[in-house]
Amino acid sequence: MSLLRLILTTVLLIVLPIAGFSADFQQDSLPAKQKVEGLLREASTLSVNQPNKGILVLEEALGLARKNNLEYLEGEILLQLGQNQILLGNYQEGRDNLQLALGSTSILAQAEKKASCFYLIGVCNHRQGYHPGAIKNYLEAIRIYETLHDASGMLSSYSALADVYSRMNLFSLSVEYNLKGLQLLENQKDQFRQVVVTENLSTIFQNQKNPEKSREYLLKTLSLYRQLGNKAGEANTLQKLGKIALELNQPEASKAYFEQSLVIARKFQAKAMVAENLCGLGKVNYQLKDYEKANAHYREAIAIGKSLGLKTLLDEAYSGLSELYKSLNDKGKSKAFEALSTEIRDSVFNDSILKRAADLQLLYEAEKKQAQIDNYRKSEEIRDLQLIKERELRNFFIILSVVLVGFSLVVLYFFRQNRKINQELKTRYSELQQKNNAIEEQKEQLTQLNQVKDRFFSIISHDLRNSLTTTKLYFDLVSNPNFKEEDNPNLTRDISYSVQNTIDLLENLLVWASGQIKGIEIKPTAIDLFELCEENIQLVGGQASQKKIRLLNDVDADCQVLGDKEMVNLVIRNLVSNALKFTPEHGEVILLSEEDGEEIKIMVIDNGVGISPEKQAELFTQYKNTSTKGTGNEKGTGLGLMLCKEFIERNGGRIWVESEEGRGTCFTFTLPKHEIAA
Repeated sequence: MSLLRLILTTVLLIVLPIAGFSADFQQDSLPAKQKVEGLLREASTLSVNQPNKGILVLEEALGLARKNNLEYLEGEILLQLGQNQILLGNYQEGRDNLQLALGSTSILAQAEKKASCFYLIGVCNHRQGYHPGAIKNYLEAIRIYETLHDASGMLSSYSALADVYSRMNLFSLSVEYNLKGLQLLENQKDQFRQVVVTENLSTIFQNQKNPEKSREYLLKTLSLYRQLGNKAGEANTLQKLGKIALELNQPEASKAYFEQSLVIARKFQAKAMVAENLCGLGKVNYQLKDYEKANAHYREAIAIGKSLGLKTLLDEAYSGLSELYKSLNDKGKSKAFEALSTEIRDSVFNDSILKRAADLQLLYEAEKKQAQIDNYRKSEEIRDLQLIKERELRNFFIILSVVLVGFSLVVLYFFRQNRKINQELKTRYSELQQKNNAIEEQKEQLTQLNQVKDRFFSIISHDLRNSLTTTKLYFDLVSNPNFKEEDNPNLTRDISYSVQNTIDLLENLLVWASGQIKGIEIKPTAIDLFELCEENIQLVGGQASQKKIRLLNDVDADCQVLGDKEMVNLVIRNLVSNALKFTPEHGEVILLSEEDGEEIKIMVIDNGVGISPEKQAELFTQYKNTSTKGTGNEKGTGLGLMLCKEFIERNGGRIWVESEEGRGTCFTFTLPKHEIAA
C-alpha cells in the first residue's frame, strides 16, 4: 500500500509542474490562437467564391500557427489550403499541403478530416491522370468513411472511384461502385443535403450512359448552387452541362454552358477549370465548323494543361486538334497531334498501371475480408464471455428464486390473515362513508334551498314591492281630483311600463324559483328560430310602438336550432325586452342569426345607452342585483339575464355581451344547429 502511495506521489510531482507549464503556455499564446482561428473563419468564407484570396489568408494563418507552435491548428490550415489550391487547379501544391496535413497529429486524431485528406489527394491524382494514386487514396478514404458511417463521404468517394475505373475501361469495377452509390442514396433518402444528392446522381447517371437523366439532376444542382451563392460549384456544374449538351448533339446549348463556366473560372483564376472549358469550347466550335476558334481554344487549353500537368486534358486537346486538321486535309499535323495523344494515353493506361490498379483493389478487398475475420473472432470471444456471464447469472437467479419462494410462502400466510381483518374494516368504512355522503348531500340541498329562499324574499321584498309601489303612486296621481292629463302626457305610458315590468318580473321569478326548487327538465326539439323570434316581436310590439322603436327580425328564414323551445323562447323574450328598455325613442333593435360551424349564433342588437365595463362583469352573476333603469325609467332585477345564461348553457350553448356606453349593446348566444333531413 505504501509503495502504491509512493508511486502516485512521484507521478503527481512530475505531472503537475508540466501541466502548470502547459496551462501557462496556452494562456500566453491565447491571443495568437484567437487570431489564427479568426483567419481560418475568414478563409472559409472566402473559399467559396474567392479561393485565391482565401489562400493568402491561410498562408498568413499558417505562418502565425508555426511561429506560436499551434500544431493542433496547423493541420486544419493545411487541409483548407489544399482544398483552395485544388479549386484553382494547383494540384501539385494542393497534394503537397494535404500530405503535410496527414502528418499532423491533430488531423490523424480526427478520422473525418483524415478521410477528407485522402479523398482530396485522390482528386489531385485523378485530375492529373495518375489513376493508381487516385484509386489508392479514394480506397483509403472509403475505409474511414465506412467506419464512420459517413454517407456523404462514402457517396463522393464511390462516385469518384467509379469515374476513375470508367476512364481506365475497367467497367465492371465502375458499375460496382456506381451501384454502391445508388444503393446508398436509396437507403438514405432525404438525409443528404440536396446539393450532394443531385450532383452525385448526375455523375452516376452520366457514368451509366444516361445523359438525359444526368442533365435533369445537373439542372437541379445548378439551381441549388445559385441559391447558395457558391460560384465554384456553379462553374463546375455549368461545365458538366456543357459536356452533356455536346454529347446530346446540342452544340449551341453546350457553347453557352461552357462560356458561362469559363467567365466564372477566369474570375477566381481556377486554371484547371479554365482549361477544361477551353477544351470543351474547342469541341463545340469544331462541331459548328468554326475551325479557327476551335484551334485557338484547343491551343490555349494545351498551354494551361502543360503548366499544370493535366494529362487527361492534354490527351483530349491533342485528339481534338488531330480531328480538326484531318477535316482541313492537313494530314501531317493531324498525325503529329494524334501521336502526342497516343503517347499520353499510353503513359496513363499502360499494362503496369492497370495491373497496379487491380492490385490495389485486390489489396483493399483482402484487407476488408481480414477486418471481417478479425471482427468475427472478436464477436466469438464476446459471445463466450456472454455465455459465462449468462450461466453465472442463471445460477444466481435459481438461488434467488428458492429464497424468494420460501419468503413468499411466509408473506402469503400473513397476507391472508391481514386480508380478513382489512375486509371487515373496509365494510365498516364503506357503511360510514355512505352515511356521510348522504349527510353531505342533504346539507348541500338545504344550503341551496336556503339560498333560493333568501334570493326569493330579497326580490319580493325589494324589486316586486318597489314595482307595485310605483304603480300605486301612478294610480293615486290619476285618481287625484286636481290631476290634469295635459300636464302629464307620458303618464299612461309610464303606467304601462310599470305594469309590464311587474309582469316580466313575476314571470321570471316564478320560472326561476320553480327551476331552483323542482329542477327543470330539458326537452330538446327542432326549433324554427325565425318563427320563434317573430312571435316574440309580435308580443312586445306594443312596447316598441310606444317608444317609437324600430324592431326588425333579420334571422334566416330556414334557420333551425336544437333546444328546449320554452327555454329558448324565454331567453329571446328577455333579451328583446331588455333591448327595448335600454333603447331611447326612435331607436332600433335588430335580431340576427349566423352559422358558425356546428352552431348557430343569435344576436340581439340595439343602439341604446350601452353598458359600462364594470356592469358587464356582473351581468350574469347569480347572487348580485345588477338592475339598471331603462330609458323610460323601466326597472329590472337582473334575474332575466341570469335565467338566460342558465337556460342557454343547459341547452349546450354560450352567451356573452359586447357593449360600448352611448353606442349600444349586442347580446349573443349560441345553440346547436339542427340539420334538416334531405
